[in-house]
Amino acid sequence: MTTVPDRNDHPVFGGKQMATMALLDTEPRRTARPGPGFAYLMSGVALAGICTSGVLGSLFSPNLVSGAQHEQIPIGAFVGWIFDAIAIGMVVAAATKGIRAEVTSRAPWIVLGLGVGVLWLAVMVAAIFSPVWVTGTDPTRLPIWAGLSAIAGVVVTGILCSFVKTASFEPAESTTGFAPTAGYPRMADDATVKLRQLAQLRDSGAITDAEFQAKKNDLLSRI
Repeated sequence: MTTVPDRNDHPVFGGKQMATMALLDTEPRRTARPGPGFAYLMSGVALAGICTSGVLGSLFSPNLVSGAQHEQIPIGAFVGWIFDAIAIGMVVAAATKGIRAEVTSRAPWIVLGLGVGVLWLAVMVAAIFSPVWVTGTDPTRLPIWAGLSAIAGVVVTGILCSFVKTASFEPAESTTGFAPTAGYPRMADDATVKLRQLAQLRDSGAITDAEFQAKKNDLLSRI
């Protein structure tokens, strides 16, 4: 009695069958992208530093004292918030650009969040504890250093926001006008190799033309 060997046990057809199953069962890899939580956190740190500086600076910074009656004018409570509002606008503009660009690298967000936050805490300390300029015979006390520290805070905040946007949040210019993603060439190469393997399996009779066409369309749709 003659026994017919199983096709799956054949050294040629068995290997082709395994290759066919591996190709047909291939699924695209899915990688989870980090969310914008860290970006929002660092943006909040920067804004919290500016707001804390504005609140405590307006409460404890020295007032402008002038006139024979030594009238005290809380200039920090009025003028100081103008500089704070300018800094808040700079931070919001830079953070919005980074979030829309989906920047997930933590380095620029740390520079923006901690840099701006610590800067405005230093501005607050300078505004509260800096010496007051005394002039005239009455005398008149001018909190000049407090105002200069707020101006310096706005200038440095602008520099930090501009640096972060230019270095990390704005896409690099391309001379060709088209910047393909990093994974696109690799996906195309993988699909080309798989199509060649499928063509060999079809030519050898391991798969039918219908199976080849279906898998070909599936691979092309993933590119």
